[in-house]
Amino acid sequence: MKNGKKLLKNSAIALLGAIIGYLLYYFIIMEAVPLFIESSGIKYIAVSILALVISIAGCIAALNLIINRKINKYLFFIICAAYFAVLFAVLFLRFSIERVFIFNPLIGLTDTFSNREMAIQSFMNLAIFIPMGYFVRKLTYSKLFIFSIVIPLVIELVQVAAKRGFFDVFDILLYFIGINIGYFIFKKWKLIVE
Repeated sequence: MKNGKKLLKNSAIALLGAIIGYLLYYFIIMEAVPLFIESSGIKYIAVSILALVISIAGCIAALNLIINRKINKYLFFIICAAYFAVLFAVLFLRFSIERVFIFNPLIGLTDTFSNREMAIQSFMNLAIFIPMGYFVRKLTYSKLFIFSIVIPLVIELVQVAAKRGFFDVFDILLYFIGINIGYFIFKKWKLIVE
């Protein structure tokens, strides 16, 4: 009887997580993918599929974390692989553009509040780095602070050198905030991978 209840509970979590993940993908992520990758071709299809998988798996994992405080190791592996694949694609497989440096973060902040596409992109830039907090949750805060400045700085420098994005101080701030939010979430909520 107890195994039946556990199976029913886990099935309900998986179904609800899949529905929420699909809705998140359909209403937010699907709109954001063309901001980063040309909306045709194999790259677009691959990134869209990965984004859908990570959205669904992430929502299932988040519900498991909230309800059970644990996650299946296979689901965790799928989430990690999809997360890093999507992170790589979003950051480095963008359109080729000219080299632009934006040192004033107020420009990005103003654009975020005045342009819907920029608001979505800013939200995605922040949100995509929240899971990174899991991987650095055991660092002291001083080491985290250095990590959350160096990694975004390197990403922005590589993007501008490869002509795959602007060097934007506002993006560095968003990445920094996302990593720190994730750090504090995963410090507080102990995730058991079994």
